[in-house]
Amino acid sequence: MIIPLMAAVVVAMVFIAAAVIKAEPIDTYHAGWNLVRALDDEDGASFAAVYDLTGVGTTNGDFASMSEAVFRIPSRSTGGLGHAPGTKWVFAICGKCYNDVDDTFSFNVVGWAKENGMLHNICEGSGVIGTQAVVTYPEGGDALGEDISVTSGIAYTTADETFTKTAAFKGVVAGMMARVTGTGFTNEIVNITTAGDNAIICDITTTAANCSDATVQINPSFWADTITLDQVTKWSGAVADPNTDNGYYQMTGNIAVLNSGDNEVALLVIDLSGLEYVQFVFYECDGETNEEAGALKVYGRPY
Repeated sequence: MIIPLMAAVVVAMVFIAAAVIKAEPIDTYHAGWNLVRALDDEDGASFAAVYDLTGVGTTNGDFASMSEAVFRIPSRSTGGLGHAPGTKWVFAICGKCYNDVDDTFSFNVVGWAKENGMLHNICEGSGVIGTQAVVTYPEGGDALGEDISVTSGIAYTTADETFTKTAAFKGVVAGMMARVTGTGFTNEIVNITTAGDNAIICDITTTAANCSDATVQINPSFWADTITLDQVTKWSGAVADPNTDNGYYQMTGNIAVLNSGDNEVALLVIDLSGLEYVQFVFYECDGETNEEAGALKVYGRPY
């Protein structure tokens, strides 16, 4: 009786082991987008101004100096989204053009493992805000007119392309983008060429004389359509195709960029194996200098 019982136990153990090995993978297909970085302007004038990795100080990159802006990768399925620690994640960046189209930004992606870990500088690069508007932020909310939305009482004069309403445009500066809808307007997202508290002038085309039902939303958010990596050797190299594997279902490199320069949503794919926290550090993008972007957000999901 003992031998058959032992044989049954062995068979059961083998069956359990096989079941574990053949367990279903994390469901990334149904994984929703996570807000990795909330809307904000630059974190500092440079990466070193945020994390000084030289000398002795409080911003040297140890875990205790980690910014509150980090994103902690969930370790288990939450609400059916199918999160997984580490593995490949894909990130999309969006922001606002405060200086006409094609505003730029610079960034570093950094990460930490556990509470006793140090900062890992994963990659650094730059990006350009494109022309594909963010209609609704993935976590919810109107992205077309988050700063100002004027829906009634606007006087529009087609002769000088001026929208007028008392105290309606406070905080607007020339170079911002606006979404204009209403009778006769043929191009919705336009550049604001002149701005004041009571009136703005837009580079806009109309098919009617003076439109009376205009809605002006300022400043729409757009997806970054270009991502360029300056350093790709920090985190074991970059590849053109993140779906390439080496027989173990892992990227042959740990970083990839998709759709960059195609006037679409540029995507950054990173293998985050071994990390629990990740942060996008933005600089050279205060939103008001030269051609710099502002109000940047980052979204990520398992890839």
